[in-house]
Amino acid sequence: MSKPGESFEAQIALMLHSADFVIKEQPHKIMHKGKQIGDLDVLAQEPSSGEIIGVSCKDWHGQVPGSEQFSHLVEMLEFENLKYGIFASSGDIANTLPLRAEHVRNTKGINIVLLDHDEIARLKKFAYSKQTTDIEDYFKTRLGLITSKKRTIADEMRAQKDVAIGRTVGCERLLPVNFWNESPRYIMNNHDLVPSDSTLKLEPYLVINYRLYVQARHQNAGKPKESNDAGTVIVDAVRGTIVPENDPVFKHLIKYYANAEMHTAVQEKGFRIKKAESFVNQREVIRVVREQIAAQNEIRTHYTTAKNGQRQKIVRPRSDDVRIIGSYLIYVPVWDVKFNLGDKTYQRIYFGYDDDDVILDEMSKCQIKSCEYNTNSICLTCHSTMCDKHNRPCSACSDILCEICAHVCIDCRKNFCDKHNPQTVCGICRATLCKNCSIVLCTECKTVMCSNHREKCSRCNDYVCMSHIVSKKYILVAKNFCSQLCLNRFDEGYRSSGVFGRLKKILKK
Repeated sequence: MSKPGESFEAQIALMLHSADFVIKEQPHKIMHKGKQIGDLDVLAQEPSSGEIIGVSCKDWHGQVPGSEQFSHLVEMLEFENLKYGIFASSGDIANTLPLRAEHVRNTKGINIVLLDHDEIARLKKFAYSKQTTDIEDYFKTRLGLITSKKRTIADEMRAQKDVAIGRTVGCERLLPVNFWNESPRYIMNNHDLVPSDSTLKLEPYLVINYRLYVQARHQNAGKPKESNDAGTVIVDAVRGTIVPENDPVFKHLIKYYANAEMHTAVQEKGFRIKKAESFVNQREVIRVVREQIAAQNEIRTHYTTAKNGQRQKIVRPRSDDVRIIGSYLIYVPVWDVKFNLGDKTYQRIYFGYDDDDVILDEMSKCQIKSCEYNTNSICLTCHSTMCDKHNRPCSACSDILCEICAHVCIDCRKNFCDKHNPQTVCGICRATLCKNCSIVLCTECKTVMCSNHREKCSRCNDYVCMSHIVSKKYILVAKNFCSQLCLNRFDEGYRSSGVFGRLKKILKK
């Protein structure tokens, strides 16, 4: 099961591999905005279901891992949107963790298996005796991954394809890459949203820092007029064009270009890399930039001649007056991610160093009734993006639908998906009625009625449909009855009452 000197993480990975799990990464770094915020020691995949399991291994001596380490695993699983985890210790585990694991499963829906020394030793015995099926059943049962679907060669091929590692692309002066090429985090049900295509584009830009000082002086003028300018020009190193200051690329580079790493190797892993090469002559570009800066900084000043005449003097800086402080060819990582949902395709283009800095996002706005509010979910039926105003979670399974696709109970306004759509409808208007709201029947014809198409009898309080209402006016108030019998009995009581008794009967609802 393990060899001398083999790490505890490798032992757990080998144990999972023997149970036919595919080891995707060991370890798996968790990145946010170009910085590592944590890791999972092993990332494994169950081939039949495709579910990903994050593993935290604690090979501690003389110390028992407890709540702090368990909480860190939960945090990393949540950040990666994983619902399955394993917390393994080469020794004991704090006795508070089983209750913590149960609480996390009930409140967050994350199923975490706890492995201490004794459990691992038991699994090793299975491995030594080649009882790999028992190991597989153990993990699948504890993780809740038992499925009636029989595993096929295609499952194994698909899982192995997922773990395939592509080519490595070297790059100098590349902004750090955030490898978040998944669904946007502002979408609450993003676990149902999987990219169909991800491309990491490495695009070169020439960043030029300059300084310019020039003055206009005349012998009869007073204090000379000065122009003291400093700034940054950014040039698209593929097209050779100057990037406008209001362009998202300009704003992004101004903010981050100093963080570019001198030498970087990026490896394809579930995505493609397209590295664009610079085709511009840097010396020629800098010459043109200096000329443009000089032309934009001419000075116009007025002075008085000896004969008290007014004259204007124009001083145009020479390109040599523009001092280049530094020029840097910077590669900017840009994610181009597509999502295919039914007959809809969405595209998101955003900077790889900061996924909140978006160039194009076709998912950002609600698509229901031309609404312009920000998206927070996607309808699982028509795949339209929705804001909080237009989403309708199913009351039975919590799947999120839009207000167009949801089936709504006309009385309680609860929403239902196609699978849980109530089969009962109002016998009058055919509107949907949920189980709790479909219990009112017409006392005469036994038709199920919604609140809009029924009336309560003024005498016995039974409900009757619109077709069987018996009405009579008392003074100016119409009273409804479920039958002629109830009307006659009400009428008898009304006639036998005094003036105040009659008013009370009329006004009573």
